[in-house]
Amino acid sequence: MKKLMLALFLVLIMAVSSWAAGTASVTGHDKIHVLREQQRVILTITWVDDTAGTTLAIDPKTYSITGWYLYTAETNPGGTAPTALYDITLVDADGADIAGGVLLNRSATVTELVNVGTSAAGYPVMRGSVTFTLSGNDVNNATGTLILTFVAN
Repeated sequence: MKKLMLALFLVLIMAVSSWAAGTASVTGHDKIHVLREQQRVILTITWVDDTAGTTLAIDPKTYSITGWYLYTAETNPGGTAPTALYDITLVDADGADIAGGVLLNRSATVTELVNVGTSAAGYPVMRGSVTFTLSGNDVNNATGTLILTFVAN
């Protein structure tokens, strides 16, 4: 009976681990000076998605970007490409996608670079924590990166 219970427990553990969401982490944080005046900070988020979606909280205090503007975002599909037209959002505490929807419908085959700001709304300011969310992927263990460039005000 003990062996049967142990076997059932192990099967359950394996099944639950396959239901887990993907992972994401900040794997790069570089501060760059341009012409000795304007500074830029580049955050690289590397992700692995298992079709259940992936999230990561980004605290601007951790990377010294509070009050900085989100300038550009670059998506790079990885060696195991995600589903075409997968989506990324960067949602603030008020529920707004600070990327303004420009990271929706990403390519599964090519690198894409977008300016985040618009002439009407300007560039979003990092005021508080932002949640990176990847969704719309149906490829198990798909990989990729999101490279965010911030500029000082």
